[in-house]
Amino acid sequence: MATRSLIGRSWIILMAFGVVAVIFGAIAIFKPLGAIAALTWIMGILALAEGITTLVTTATAYRGAGKGWLIGYALFSVLFGLLAIFDPLSMASALLVLVGIWLVIAGVFRLLLALRIRRPVPGQGWTAPGEGWTVLSGVLALLLGILLIASPLSGLVVTALWIGVVALIYGVIQIIAALRVRKAFSGP
Repeated sequence: MATRSLIGRSWIILMAFGVVAVIFGAIAIFKPLGAIAALTWIMGILALAEGITTLVTTATAYRGAGKGWLIGYALFSVLFGLLAIFDPLSMASALLVLVGIWLVIAGVFRLLLALRIRRPVPGQGWTAPGEGWTVLSGVLALLLGILLIASPLSGLVVTALWIGVVALIYGVIQIIAALRVRKAFSGP
């Protein structure tokens, strides 16, 4: 009976998550750059806190091997955190450019892989199972990478819109779940 009552009261938590997600989703859709800036700013605060904590702990209490690496990591975290806090859109754009570079490299690799895995099949010429899909994924990765490098701001807007849509869907599902839990576990 106590468990049933506890579950019945938890609907408010589900509702709160749902409402927050819907609000964030709406902000991400209608003010995408603001949402990306806020997310980057939060990541910056987390990185700064982790960097300072790691630096203080390493400097005062750590006696093991690799102390230099830990201090380097801590300083990098502090630097990343400060950049993300004071210029979140530039930091987010820089991260998308890095993703773009990675996608270009991945696309070229996939295209080269598609050429390399080709093998002769009797009566069919040179072919490999799934070769066309490998080529398609390489071309798409290459194109997306080039787009992100050429226009990271557009990439930020599209990313924010996708995050917003997913957050809205998640929020609505949470609200529906909350209402169903409330109905199922309330009163006799």
